This record gives sequence, C-alpha cells and structure tokens, in this order.
Amino acid sequence: MTSDEIIDPTSHSDVSLRRKFIQVGVPVLGVLLILATIGGIGWHTYQTTREGVLQLTRQLLTSVQRYVVQDVSDYLAAATLGGSFAKDFVSHAPPAVTRNAFYAYGASMLRLVPQIQSYYLADQNGGFILVERDPNGKGLEYTELRSTASGGIFHHEFRDEKGKVIRTEENPADNYDPRVRAWYANAINQDTVAWSAPTIYLTTRQLVITASTSLTGNDGLRRVFAINVSLNLLSQFLDGLKISQNGNAIILDGSGHIIAGHDFSKIVARAGNDPSKMVLDPNTQGAFQRVYDRYRVRGVGSHPFTYDDKNYIGMAQTLPSTNGWVVLIVAPENDFASFARQSGRESLQFSIIIVVLAVVLAGLLARQSRRTEHVNQAFVRQKAQTDMEAAALQQVAISPGLLDVSEEALVLTEELTRVTGARRASLWRMLHDGTALICEDNFDARVEGHSGGFELSRKDMEDFFKLLDAGAIVSVTSAGSDPRTASFERSVMRDAGTRSLMVCPIRGTNNGRTEIVGVLTLEDARSAPYLVYFLEIISAITAIRFSGTAEVVDSEKEAAPDASAAAALPAPRFDETLMQAPTAGDEIGQGLYPSVAVMVITFSDPVMESDDNVATLLPLIDRIASEVQDIARRYNLFSVKVAGHRLICMAGCTRESDPTAVWRLAEAALALRETCMMLLSSANIEPIFSIGMDFGPAMGGELGSDPKIFNLWGETVTLAELMAQGAPDVGTIEVTERVYQALRNRYLFRSRGSFYAPRSGTGRVYVLASRR
Repeated sequence: MTSDEIIDPTSHSDVSLRRKFIQVGVPVLGVLLILATIGGIGWHTYQTTREGVLQLTRQLLTSVQRYVVQDVSDYLAAATLGGSFAKDFVSHAPPAVTRNAFYAYGASMLRLVPQIQSYYLADQNGGFILVERDPNGKGLEYTELRSTASGGIFHHEFRDEKGKVIRTEENPADNYDPRVRAWYANAINQDTVAWSAPTIYLTTRQLVITASTSLTGNDGLRRVFAINVSLNLLSQFLDGLKISQNGNAIILDGSGHIIAGHDFSKIVARAGNDPSKMVLDPNTQGAFQRVYDRYRVRGVGSHPFTYDDKNYIGMAQTLPSTNGWVVLIVAPENDFASFARQSGRESLQFSIIIVVLAVVLAGLLARQSRRTEHVNQAFVRQKAQTDMEAAALQQVAISPGLLDVSEEALVLTEELTRVTGARRASLWRMLHDGTALICEDNFDARVEGHSGGFELSRKDMEDFFKLLDAGAIVSVTSAGSDPRTASFERSVMRDAGTRSLMVCPIRGTNNGRTEIVGVLTLEDARSAPYLVYFLEIISAITAIRFSGTAEVVDSEKEAAPDASAAAALPAPRFDETLMQAPTAGDEIGQGLYPSVAVMVITFSDPVMESDDNVATLLPLIDRIASEVQDIARRYNLFSVKVAGHRLICMAGCTRESDPTAVWRLAEAALALRETCMMLLSSANIEPIFSIGMDFGPAMGGELGSDPKIFNLWGETVTLAELMAQGAPDVGTIEVTERVYQALRNRYLFRSRGSFYAPRSGTGRVYVLASRR
C-alpha cells in the first residue's frame, strides 16, 4: 500500500467545509437576505399600487362605457326617435299630402343627420316611395314605384341641394314588391321599432342597417316607415373614440354579428361583403372574443381577463332600443398601470444599485479566498499530470528492447494513449526516399489492441505529407474537414470513427542532416499545451529507435527465409484435380499440424460459367491450371485442390512447425495474382477473382480406402475462404491478422477494418499489397 492510500482517522475533514462556508456561504447568504428584503418591499409596493390603479381604471372605464353607450344611442336615435316622430307625422297627414309629407320629412332629415342613408315608405297595396342621398352628387334622389300597362317602373327625380329638379330617369322595377322585404315583413304586425340584419346598400356599396315601424294613415292603409342607418359612419365614430392608448370598442347584434367597430373596412373585406359572415375572428380579435364569451356567461359589467400573456380589462353593455345589441370595450391593463410600472422600474433600478454594491463587496471577499483554492487545485492537477508523465516515461525506460528494432515497442503507443487520453495512438516510419509512411504500431485504447504494417503513399496524400514536412506539431479538431488531413481521415480514421487528430513529426539525423523520419499521430486526444513537452520526449525516443530501423529492414528484405528444407519435399502429385499430399520423409501427414498456411482463390461466375463460347474458355482454364501447377512446384506447396470455382493451396502440413510455409504461400499468392491478371486480360475477360489467406493450426489426414485422399480442415481453412469471399476488389489478397503478424516485416499491408466469424469472434483484416 502506498502512502497516499493511508487514511488518518484523527484528521478532521469538517474544518475545510466550515472554512468554505465562512468564505463563500456567509457573503452569499447576506446578499440573498438583502435581495429578499428589497424584493419583498418592491413586490408589496407594486401590488398595492396595481390594485389601486386597477380600481381606478374600472371606474374610469365604467364612465367611458356610459359615454360610449350614450353616444351610440344618440347615433341611433335618428332611427329610433326619428322613426317614432315620422310615424306620428305621416299617419296624421291628409291622404292627399302623405307622399309630399314623407318627401319633405325625409329630405330635411337627410340634410341634417349624416348617418341616415335613406327613407322608405311602403303600403299594404304594394306602393313604395324612397328618398335617399344622390350617390353621384350632393343632392337627393326621389324614387316612386309606378304601375303602367307594361308593368311596374321606378321613377327617379334627382334634385340639387336647393330642391330643384335636375333630371329624371325611369327604369323597370323587375316585379319589385316591398311587402316581401324583411324590413316590411318584420314591422307590419308590431308597434315597436324592428331592426333588420345589416345589408350592403346597392347605390353606395356601404353597409347599412334598417329600422322600420308600422303606421296607419288617415286613409286606413297600413304602411311601414323604414330608415337606413350607415354602419360605416358608426364605425368611424367608434374609431374616433379615445378610450385609452390601445383600447377599442365594437358593437355586436343579438346573434354575434358585427354591427360596427374598429377597422370595420377590414372586417367587411374579410367577410367578402357578406354581412352574415361578419363575426369575430379568434385569430385577430381574440380579446373581443374572450369578452363576448364572458358576457354570454356572466352578463353585462366589467370582465378582467388574460389573453396571450397580457392582462386586459373588458366591459360589456347592452344598447337600449335595439334587438339585443351589445357594446364591447377592451383595453390593455398597461395603458392605465404604466405609470405604476414605471415607478416600480425606478425602484427596481435603485434596488439593483444597492444589490450590485453588496454583491461587489461580497464578491471581493469570496474572490480572495477562492483564488487561493483555485491556485491549490491547479498545483494539484499539474502535479498529477507531472506524476502521470513521469510514470509513463519510467515505464518506457524499463521496457526491454525499446531501441531494438527487431522487438516491438508497444509500450510507446500504450503510454501515449494513457497520458493524452487519446482513443488511438500510432507510430509511423518514413521510408528513405520520403515517398511513403509505414505504420510501425497502432494502439486502440478502446479495444486494447495493436495493429500496424499498412502503408500511406505521398502520391495519394500530398497535403498530409506537406503538413509533416513543415515539422510543427499540429492539432486539428475535425480531420475530415481540414484539407491537410482529409485523406488521412479517410484512409485511417474513418473505420475507427475518430474525429480530431494531433500530428507530431519525428525528427532524426541522416548523414549529419536533420530530416523527418516519421510521425506520431493521436486520435481524439486532449489538446493541451502541457502535452507538447511529453510528445517531444516520446518523438525523440522514437527517432533513436527509427535510426537503426533502415539497415535492419533492408537486410530483412534481401534475406529470404531458409527454404532448403521445403525444397527437399517431393513434388506434388495431381490426381483427377484432387491434389494428393506428398510423402514427407516416407511419412504421410496425419493428425494436427501446428503451422499450416492456407490460400483460397475464388473465381466469379462470369469466368467459370460463361456459356457464350465454351471452346474458347477451356484452353484458358487449362493454361491457368498449368500455371498453378508450376507455381506450386516453384514454391514447394504441400497440396493444391480444385473445388468448383475455388482453388485451395496449402503449405506447412508437417509435424514440426515450418517457418517458411506462410512466406512461400505469400510469394505464391503474389505470383498467382500476376499470372491470372495477365492471362485473363490477354483473353479479353474481366479479371474478377479474389484471394484469401490464413495461417495457423489445422487438422489433416487421409480419407477413404483405395485410393486414399488427403483432406485438410479446421478454422484456418474456414477463415482463408472467408477472406477470399470478403475481398473488396478484383485481384485483392485479403489476409487475417495472423498472416499480417508473420509477414509484416517483409511485405506491405493496409488495414481493412474488422470482421466477424462465427465461433471465432471479431478479428482484424488486412490487404497484402506488395513486397517491401
């Protein structure tokens, strides 16, 4: 147990908590008490002022409501009182002067009362006379329905302001009968004033409402006297009322249709000049809709409400002498309580000044104590990072064979991921001519697995190599979006799903000249300035290791494995396409073989099953078979077997491990790939085939009685076939990680990702590119 793991039972941890409470808690608590006190006083003052303002507002709106109701009643009095006066005036006029009396009364009222649009008088026999404003001038128009032999006609007289006849017109009445009109039918059988629904007056295109009353003349005829009142002028009158800064009024009839109100022209246009569609719109008149709903439930009076997160005061009052008309008034509460809000805002500003001063004083006190805590924490973090880097360097220093290029230096990438928190760390060695990078080791911290041996070419990644040539440590947040690292992300990082990249070039000396000998890459690492020093130390160690790599690799490239023992093996026998195993030292292989190399070559159907010209394919197939036999003899393969579209080649089926088996099979794979490419291309056939390899233990033995046939089975054979089936491109040699580990020093590979095999689990796949 280390000393930092020992717990002292006599230590008091509550001292630190009490100190933090005194340093931070007390000042914060004092500020909160000041805030609560000021907030409580301000809220109480605001509520008291608001209640007084609202009470005053309701009284004011009640007075405004009475004023509006009185003015609207006066506006409509020309129809109600005027109708009563006209009823008495016309009913007592002598029959001979009834027509002239109506015209005289109507003309006088039209000149004096602007809201009156026209007057009607109709009797029970269908007689009809009309006086209205001249739509084309300032005079009046007198209209009378006359009967002729050809039918009814309208006789029009147009008079100027002094009553002089200007012109006359006549036009067909088109069987017009006033007795079927609503204004006549609604009033003929009652003594009170009857109001009809709003209509569009044809001559002026204005919306009017008609008040009609019945009367009986001295001649005994029942008549109806009607008055048209302009609703447009009534709406202009309502718009002119100054209820408040944003208050408005509207008048609805008993069925909820709009009679007059704010923006009346827009209401008419929205209804398409159809009075039956002139109702409240919830989208644009939601406040009025809310007051009208409350009025229908609670009746007339004041109705405060909230709409769209705003407070409103609504009033509703019915109009006398109408068929249930109601005046609705809506005003925002802020129009009347704004001065209270302004007073509260000023109080709040003064309170804020006091609070700011208190916060500053408390903050200065807390800041002084917290700065000490932050400095101590920074020292602790820095010490922990220093200890981690020291432990990592110590682990690197004690690793055996660190500078021996024949040994793998896995500790370097492992410690890099631990110190920097990277997902993956890789060591890349630059080839002598600077045209390629070879991955010496790639460590994935998530799966704790090592890989390497794949190659990056300068030709394919020109921008990335230029970044290395600059020689500076570079950190890129999104490697795929940066043109300098996009190719590296696509080739190396995309399969792992990493995003950020840190690049640390490795400098070394060659013939007394400093140059880039490799690069250190970190994927998804913490990018912090203090990591640079550690990276430079690791890169210096790696540079020393790389300095002796070139000579060893060159010697390994030239020195092929000793294949003398394999050369002593007898040549294979070829019996009916099943290639029987040779005798090795007068002993037929039987049982478990520790190091068998298996290669499977798969040809696609267009090559092997083409029915276009079989005669031309047979010589090609025969030529391929001959070449396969030559290659098998040249590299002393153990056996070759043809199975349908597949060729299965084996090497190393011996009791003792054959270290040259996987090398000889790899050479045979490269030779076979080149031969098949050449033969298929010369025959103008698409070269579609793939090769898979694996290396490991396998079971083998002679089966049957006469003749006995040698067969090999096991996981190595299965994985080799899976590699052939999963190869990405034509002519690709896809190998397992066991082949990669055995040949990584003599051949170039590139990573292909991971694969899953039943009962074998997940493994990594590589593509054999070429010899080094």
